[in-house]
Amino acid sequence: MVSKYLNPVTDTLTQIGVDIDWEYPGGNGEDYKQIENSEKEWEIEAYPKILSEIRSALGPDKLISAAVPGLRRDMLAFTKDTVPKISASLDFFNIMTYDLMNRRDNITKHHTGVELSLDAIDAYLENGVPPQKANLGFAFYVKWFKTDPQGGCAENPVGCRTALMEDPLTGRDLGQAGAFSWHDTVPSELEQCFKKALNEAKYDDIHGGNYYWDSEANIWWSWDTPEAVTRKFPSIVEKMGLGGVFAWGLGEDAPKWTHLKALTSGLRSSKTSTGGMGPDEDPLIKDEL
Repeated sequence: MVSKYLNPVTDTLTQIGVDIDWEYPGGNGEDYKQIENSEKEWEIEAYPKILSEIRSALGPDKLISAAVPGLRRDMLAFTKDTVPKISASLDFFNIMTYDLMNRRDNITKHHTGVELSLDAIDAYLENGVPPQKANLGFAFYVKWFKTDPQGGCAENPVGCRTALMEDPLTGRDLGQAGAFSWHDTVPSELEQCFKKALNEAKYDDIHGGNYYWDSEANIWWSWDTPEAVTRKFPSIVEKMGLGGVFAWGLGEDAPKWTHLKALTSGLRSSKTSTGGMGPDEDPLIKDEL
């Protein structure tokens, strides 16, 4: 069935390959409150079969990657039984090690932090993904979350209670969290707060993440600085022997491209130190589309 639709466009749209972005096979997607995961169990078995059909249609020489969830709770289709079948069709697993805090959470976390990223990588390696097939995801955007005024954030801003961010019955976004890219205009109601965040942000050496908590606005900010990007190469990419990196998304780092420059420099240094790339070679940075 898949090949029926792929064959006519294979030559024109897949000069290099394709990235499969299904969020998420088996459930826990945007509609998880409307459609129970039990109604999507069939997707767990179907997912590796679809990937196999795509591989057959594209042939052995095209790259196929898949954007895969970064939270264990969403890895319903990535088990010890299914991962070997999935891996047989893929060149890379683009592990979405961002949005690791989202509106379904009730405590503050680093949305693309080192500790949570390592846990995501571990989950895939435990289930059979070869390290060289695992790519680490980077976020070129900022996230913010409203915190509970009585949530204990003054004592410990990491791990304190958030405001209710999602309707518990419908899953509807309650407007207590958001995100924007570096090329976006900062929302006017957040502009002063974000200026403080940029000037007063801290790096959490324990959990590995850049953050700021505004005690007046009760807002938790989480994002990677270029320095935080650089830290992830020795602490994650090299430590785990990963195959590469990717970002969501390259264009979101305009107009200064400071995160992309840090990512490129970090990958070049990492490949040089491990013997995989010469200092004058250009690394391949992927955009997860």
